[in-house]
Amino acid sequence: MLDAKQISDRLKRENSIALFCHIRPDGDTLGSALALKKALVKAGVKAEVFCDDVIPGKFLFNPAFAEVKNCDPEGFSACAAIDCADVTRLGRFSELFSGGKNTYNIDHHVSNNRYAEYNFVLDSAANCENVFNVIKGLNVEIDSEIANLLATGIITDTGGFQHKNVTADTLVIASELVKRGADLNNITYNVFKKQRKERAKLFGKVMSSIRYFAGGRLAVATVLYDDFLSTGAFKDETEGFIDFVMGIDCVEVGVCVMETERNKFKCSFRSKGTDVNEIASVFGGGGHVLASGCQINGDYEEVVDKLRYAVVSHLPE
Repeated sequence: MLDAKQISDRLKRENSIALFCHIRPDGDTLGSALALKKALVKAGVKAEVFCDDVIPGKFLFNPAFAEVKNCDPEGFSACAAIDCADVTRLGRFSELFSGGKNTYNIDHHVSNNRYAEYNFVLDSAANCENVFNVIKGLNVEIDSEIANLLATGIITDTGGFQHKNVTADTLVIASELVKRGADLNNITYNVFKKQRKERAKLFGKVMSSIRYFAGGRLAVATVLYDDFLSTGAFKDETEGFIDFVMGIDCVEVGVCVMETERNKFKCSFRSKGTDVNEIASVFGGGGHVLASGCQINGDYEEVVDKLRYAVVSHLPE
């Protein structure tokens, strides 16, 4: 595996690079990909960002997020997957990436399987930390635009610097970004606090029906497909729901179960100590030790029963 400087040196020698975000994009994949694009362009390398999904509206307070393309990339000499633990997370672009030459994988998930030709995978709080170090190796200025993109990824993946994954390095990098013009207050308001009334209605509905198991050590918050229809909220407005669940004092593992299509559930795990990456891997998912995810298809009650069994089996005595 290469380090940040080695990746930087290779990227500088490319003529053009297609940067890919993962499906159901969050602030980290978008912020790190767009920041790297801006830096590569400064270094004289043609670069564009692609995503096989809709960009959540809450990120459009920053006009740079509107630059993400959904079309098929053409004429690029290299491909880079940004913040993707597995190539399948690229959606319809996964086949193009797998069949391409000069492929790069820049990520921070412990479950990453090093699927590219050139891999830089470091377990950091946010992938934007890794990209910050890659950009430093490009020897270009980190201006306020790049700083705000990187800060968006760090803030979202650390829950506003509240998660256990925050390290001294995270705070040092955040400080450097503030010096370069990152507006932490503006980012935090837009990605965490600002919300539509429809989202508030959905939040109340979901949190009033949390289900508890194992004496309250496991909590499951559920967003059913019909809940979106009845409240008018959007799927990308559920981010942050799991953080509320983890604020309940008795809960050791929280799961947010979202029905994305009929009988298709996206499951997001959070933990105060139990390895939920190991639990998610039971269902073909993964991520981090304290924050992971997977997808499970089937009847809702059967899905919850599978989750309950898997989590309880991993809870310490």
